[in-house]
Amino acid sequence: MPDTPERVQQRWSSYKSSPKYTTPEDYTDYEISQDPNEWKYVERVLRYKIVPKPSNQDVIFPSGFKPATASPTDYPYFIERTKNYMQPVYLKRNRKGDKKITKIGNIQGNIWELERDMKQYIEKHSKKRIASQIHEFAGLIKLKGDFVNRVKEWMNTKGF
Repeated sequence: MPDTPERVQQRWSSYKSSPKYTTPEDYTDYEISQDPNEWKYVERVLRYKIVPKPSNQDVIFPSGFKPATASPTDYPYFIERTKNYMQPVYLKRNRKGDKKITKIGNIQGNIWELERDMKQYIEKHSKKRIASQIHEFAGLIKLKGDFVNRVKEWMNTKGF
């Protein structure tokens, strides 16, 4: 029976009316390997089941990563790393991209003293005053402007 325009239009008009997926052999050509020598190449590209813990030595890696050396009792405040051991400092932009806000998270302890120390350091190096907002219950500090690198630099000097 030849396909008429009505039949073709009806058949492909929606996902539900399209033909059903049957077996993978109809669509793909694959082979299952039992060779462990080939499997090592597959394991290289698979994700880790857990994030490997970095060394605790005071070393800077070629990527620029520096592990945390401070403990929660060193200062009256503490900035905890993320689950991937990265510093929780982010740059937020509005839709146009002209308004930039630096956001620091995972803060514990005296957030007011941390904000004062950090602002002092940033204002000294950038030679201008900056506005900030503190969200004490969420453990967040927001700084008006792009100060991500300065904040990370300050965190590295403190060991966070």
